[in-house]
Amino acid sequence: MDNAGSTSRAMSADRACTEITLPQASSAQTPPAAQNDGIEGNAEVVSTPQAPRADMRFDTLEDAQRHYLAFARRRGFGIRYNYRKKSEVTGEYIRAAMVCHKAGHQAKEKEDTQKPKPVVPERMKCSNIRTDCPARMALKVRDGTWLVTEFCDDHNHPLLKKWSLTGFLRSHRDIPEEDQEFIKILHTVNMETSRMMQVMATLYESVEGVPYTPKDMANFRSKLRAENKYIDMQNTMAYFEDLKSRDKDFYYRYKLDDEDRVQYLFWVDSVARKAYKNYNDCISFDATYMTNKYKMPFAPFIGINNHGQSIQLGCGFLKNELSESYIWLFESFLIAMDGVAPVNIITDQDGSMRAGIEKMFPNTTHRHGSTRCLSDAASICVAQVDMEC
Repeated sequence: MDNAGSTSRAMSADRACTEITLPQASSAQTPPAAQNDGIEGNAEVVSTPQAPRADMRFDTLEDAQRHYLAFARRRGFGIRYNYRKKSEVTGEYIRAAMVCHKAGHQAKEKEDTQKPKPVVPERMKCSNIRTDCPARMALKVRDGTWLVTEFCDDHNHPLLKKWSLTGFLRSHRDIPEEDQEFIKILHTVNMETSRMMQVMATLYESVEGVPYTPKDMANFRSKLRAENKYIDMQNTMAYFEDLKSRDKDFYYRYKLDDEDRVQYLFWVDSVARKAYKNYNDCISFDATYMTNKYKMPFAPFIGINNHGQSIQLGCGFLKNELSESYIWLFESFLIAMDGVAPVNIITDQDGSMRAGIEKMFPNTTHRHGSTRCLSDAASICVAQVDMEC
């Protein structure tokens, strides 16, 4: 079921906010507090983890990579895999080598004689110029662990001295697991990416200390959206059931099509149901067509309280704007409101909407108008209340 699930994120804001716990900055990503900004060149003084050596062992290849990454981050260079060899018997990795990000030869571009050179210089696609750097760490599996068989820390290029600059190297531009879990919570409450970066900058004590960029965070959020694309409706139903367990007057209703996809969805909370008993004299109804990624019209019921303020009295998602869709929605509204139809209803001049109102609200006065009509009606209601007082 892949329709109408985007609403679950917005509605889960209150619940998600109560579960937020600030993550602890990863030791592999955050520099120690001891820094000296007065050093020539504004170099940052950080403690370097133990350098790999030829007899060092790791439980897994991932552990070895994390250790070498932490060492490279402090030293001021990036790393990448030079090769990883699998066993022909088990199919698992048995040998690997990690090298400096400047290892290897610079690839030479072939000049196309048939293509004229552009007038405007092309933008450089990769700023990393390889210098055949000899720095590397080789490992192999021995006795169930990964043994360092070779380590070289000699570089033929300058190393980065500032911690904040090494974070822009490709191998170090990752989001730690602790931060990922925290970002998932912020994502569920629809916080903007820029605001998320401000929160993480506060945790890391500076914008430069965050080991990833806003683009990295935006890509991670895109990945989350893709993962939740086909389960967000299940999450919505689970959230509705949780609300109903805490609020017995919360009401929701839905209808599936032949392929078990959500065709219609309607919900209203207990506060709106109680308010409708007193403020059912004038209702505004409209369907905003396709303003969500599921291309489903969103249809809210809007009323007016005794202060002339607009209040929401329920809302729904529809598959289309046909008369049967509105009939189902108005029927659900009547069920939720104990069969009490509105005295007046203001809509646009949609024929399908008018047909649904005539069938489900036969005794309701129907008027065509816009949001301005609702504002005028609110002013009239407030004036009448003032006269009575």
